[in-house]
Amino acid sequence: SPTRRRASSPGAGSASRPARALLAAVPAPPPHPIEVGVLGPLELMADGRPLAGELRRGRVRALLSFLAAHRSTTRAKVVAALWPDLDERAAANNLRVTLNYLLGALEPWRGKGEPSFFVRIDGNAVTLAGGDWLRVDAERFDDHVRRATRADADGAPSLALEHALAAAALYRGPAHQDVGDADWVDVEREHYATRFVTTAVRAGELLVGHGDAEQAEDLARRALSVDPWCDDAYAVTVSAALARGDRVAARRTLDKADAALAELGVDPSPELQRLRRRLRGFAVRRSRGPSGPAPKAP
Repeated sequence: SPTRRRASSPGAGSASRPARALLAAVPAPPPHPIEVGVLGPLELMADGRPLAGELRRGRVRALLSFLAAHRSTTRAKVVAALWPDLDERAAANNLRVTLNYLLGALEPWRGKGEPSFFVRIDGNAVTLAGGDWLRVDAERFDDHVRRATRADADGAPSLALEHALAAAALYRGPAHQDVGDADWVDVEREHYATRFVTTAVRAGELLVGHGDAEQAEDLARRALSVDPWCDDAYAVTVSAALARGDRVAARRTLDKADAALAELGVDPSPELQRLRRRLRGFAVRRSRGPSGPAPKAP
């Protein structure tokens, strides 16, 4: 801000010394809110533009991802997650260097000597702060899922669909895709993959009810790309195909679902079995031809 620049300028004089001391202790907010995307390839955006900076470094990406997933943590947990094979001194040094690179990527506008606005360190505690200035897509995803679930329970399907679609749109791929393999990464990926599939399937069911078979099928396919054995996603795909009058596609999807579930040694779900009976009913009625009274003999 102009006030911060005046107080920290070399010619500000001795009267500004208390102000400079205060500025050194109070972090300056960023010029724009920062958005961190961890559901898929790592993204760091400010005002709609990427902040590349030092994110080309693998450990910087890993540190940002870990802090985005664990907003309040400790130095010990960070080094255990990122440098499990190093001794305490080497791991602490790596954390210090990596943190400096991360701050350069997160806050390229930060003046020399100014504290970080986003990363707060108090003894052993490490916090990724920022309030409304820092938005993490995984947190927004979780919020939309909670709202969708609550709306469903309250009997508000339109609102549930709105939030379910918003959550599905945020899921770009496996969580922390650029970080590699680690125990904490595996937990995060499984958590968000499972929640995405459940949310996408529910949105698909609601879309079929709204008559939007095309979007329902698209969401079901996305769910199946994450979980190829999700019988509920197959059911949405079949229901959407039947809503479009495409019985060939519906039968093909049912056969594919049967084959996938057979790999697991499980039977199709009751809903898939119901859809199979419905499809057979269409075939029987078609084979009988149009109903009506028999023609009279001449």
